[in-house]
Amino acid sequence: MKGLILIYAVTLFGSIAALRSPLIGLSVYVCYAVLRPQFIWGFAGDLGGISLVVGLATLVGWAFQGFGSMKLGSAKSIVLTLVFFVAWAALSSTQAVNSAVAQAELVPMAKFVVPFLIGATLIDSEQRSRTMLWIIVLAQGYVSFEMNLEYLVKGINVAGDGFGGMDNNCFGVSLVSTIGPAIALLLGAKRWRERALAGAAAALILHTTLLTFSRGSMVGLLIIGFSAFVIMPKRPKYMAALALAGLLALRLTGPQLMARYASALADSEERDGSAESRLDLWRDCLTIAAEKPVFGVGPGNFPVVASSYGWTEGKQAHSVWMQTVAENGVPGLLALVLFFGIAIVKLWPIARARQTDENRYRVAVASGIIMSLVGFAVAGQFVSLAGLEIPYYVTMIAVGIINTPARAAAATLRTAELRQPMSPRGPLGAGALARPGRP
Repeated sequence: MKGLILIYAVTLFGSIAALRSPLIGLSVYVCYAVLRPQFIWGFAGDLGGISLVVGLATLVGWAFQGFGSMKLGSAKSIVLTLVFFVAWAALSSTQAVNSAVAQAELVPMAKFVVPFLIGATLIDSEQRSRTMLWIIVLAQGYVSFEMNLEYLVKGINVAGDGFGGMDNNCFGVSLVSTIGPAIALLLGAKRWRERALAGAAAALILHTTLLTFSRGSMVGLLIIGFSAFVIMPKRPKYMAALALAGLLALRLTGPQLMARYASALADSEERDGSAESRLDLWRDCLTIAAEKPVFGVGPGNFPVVASSYGWTEGKQAHSVWMQTVAENGVPGLLALVLFFGIAIVKLWPIARARQTDENRYRVAVASGIIMSLVGFAVAGQFVSLAGLEIPYYVTMIAVGIINTPARAAAATLRTAELRQPMSPRGPLGAGALARPGRP
């Protein structure tokens, strides 16, 4: 009951505050997208529609604020590729095998695309970027705490069944997408309380990821570890932290997960049915892409046509990338890949910059976002989860990080112009408008 009251109170506060400060409403909306309170405290009462209430209030507040700043600078290409992807999906829906299914698929897409655009135009400082990342990490950390509590106290592996309407594989990918930012916040923290909080969240998320028994998530963790080694400065404290995380992961990895992971790397004769069927599904997706390379079969329509390729109706392709190319064609896949890829490329020089006290958090957040997106890109190859919100919100934060210097410089310039003294003949001085040759 306490959780129910808390969620109602936060929803009320967030909805009212969003009208004046839409970034507050967006923070609550993003928190709910990760926390999914209707699945944690839904037993205590009806929590349906709380995200919609906060989302609508945030949208109204965003409109009152003039839709934020459209000066996206070098991050403009990231935003444009997502807009193109959505527009192409809408166009593809008109050519879909089942247009009703395709158009219905556009609704959940809008639930993360619109918040992304709101955040991209409002997050204009390092502080706001870091705060939003903390919200995502702490919300996922609390979910992981609940999963660990069930496992350690009651002996029930709830994470192995999934969470929030996601099966274990999809839930594993959502965890993988968050562990990179948690590690980055741990290493970038200046105060011991922040280190303790981020470290606890990272440990809980890591253990919960292993409890999902998801092979794709395990591969994603390995890629994150490799990315962290490449990105992080080769200093003893960073290498020690990375080694500690690796040892902890090995210690927590049980024989069941090791056996499942080994089966993913086995040859065709030893590979289990689940791994083998994924390869067959991916081949069928490529066949569809070859037959309909421009628009595909339409958003959400692979399950509709699955029976035509020998699968049961409603079968998913078990790959973000393969299902995207089958449903939205090659242009749709390229747009989605570029959306995440451009963000990684633009964040790379920030993450690799020489770390100082002034840019410590900025470098850490950039590194965490890269780890998150790389982990999602790899783990997403094993699940159909193009609509997972976390990678899009992490990329939204990336837009803010990339734009922070440009927007800060623009704000400084505007302040200087406002403070510039005005002479009777204009801001340039008495002789500024004098014509050549005249005294």
